[in-house]
Amino acid sequence: MFYVEANVVSIIIFMLIFIKEIGTVGHQTKQGYFTNIILAHIAYFLNDIVWVMILGGYLPSINALVASVNIINAIVLSVITGLWFVYTELSQGEEYITKQKNRMIALIPVLLMAVVNVVLFVFFPDTVLAGERTLTLTYYLVFLSVPLVYIVVSTVRSLHRAFRKENYAFRTPYLASAAYPAVLAVIGITQTLWLRVPMFCFGCAVMMLYVYITSLNNQVSIDELTKLNNRTQLKKYIAGDVPKQNTGRHDRYVLMMDLNKFKQINDQHGHVEGDCALKRAADALRLSCSGSSLRPFIARYGGDEFIIIAKTDSEELVRELSSTIKETLIRLNKEAGSAYELTASIGYASYAGDIAGFQTALAQADEALYREKAARKSV
Repeated sequence: MFYVEANVVSIIIFMLIFIKEIGTVGHQTKQGYFTNIILAHIAYFLNDIVWVMILGGYLPSINALVASVNIINAIVLSVITGLWFVYTELSQGEEYITKQKNRMIALIPVLLMAVVNVVLFVFFPDTVLAGERTLTLTYYLVFLSVPLVYIVVSTVRSLHRAFRKENYAFRTPYLASAAYPAVLAVIGITQTLWLRVPMFCFGCAVMMLYVYITSLNNQVSIDELTKLNNRTQLKKYIAGDVPKQNTGRHDRYVLMMDLNKFKQINDQHGHVEGDCALKRAADALRLSCSGSSLRPFIARYGGDEFIIIAKTDSEELVRELSSTIKETLIRLNKEAGSAYELTASIGYASYAGDIAGFQTALAQADEALYREKAARKSV
């Protein structure tokens, strides 16, 4: 009964997440996959309750019921891991997975798993059932094959993205996406060895809460369009970056970047293209800052304005970073084949790490930015 209670508690947790998620406004494709993952977990836990009641003798151990429960378990676990793979690919911005055809192709192994299980249980029951309540090694090998492939691919791809140098400041969501399937695999295999210990449902519930909380934190702190830190996260960073001892030494620089003629891009090419320009600017910032020894903090300040915080007292390094950002933006825009010029102006100022000093430096950087813009116009 403890096993049943553990599954019921996990179902309640997943139901609460599901209710919260479907109540959000403006559902995206990836959110639809996330809610389907939640429902698939609930289905697995309900089916698992039936299986443990068969093992405990509360339900009759007839072949038809045993076969049905284990076929459903195998299919639902494949569905969970397959949907998770698609969800992580969507969440991490892979273009190919935005096409419905490619999403369907990615889920073909789930269909194959369903067909194989049905064929084995219906036509070759001796290969998967060793007795009334006993499953063979063949069943477990088939049962775990497709989920493990999805788990390995999801984990490896998420870890690869997490440790790309351009993602150095945004690793948490990638690591969360990698951790969930990896932990699911460990507790799932352990569960097959100790069937009466409810590790799988508890492990899924704990890890899903971790993923969900990480997702909520990202929604609060990450700009939806550019995937950079937003203004709220900038304030948190500045507040948390205050040195313990105020030496008065100016060992930080704030850089303010603004896109040139951005209004003209919106007016002449439309707001969709304007959004593309903003994302291109964000990509230029990520690439430039990841290649810098300064490893700066970057954020979208608002509109077409971006903020970079660099921990250095070297104005020369800051000038080099500014030049790299500008050159990278021009290069990315050229590679994209844009019908317009995309350039940026950058102003900067130093400060000592205190909040008041940041506000002063921000105003000075803003002034320097508009002096550069004015100089461009006069040329």
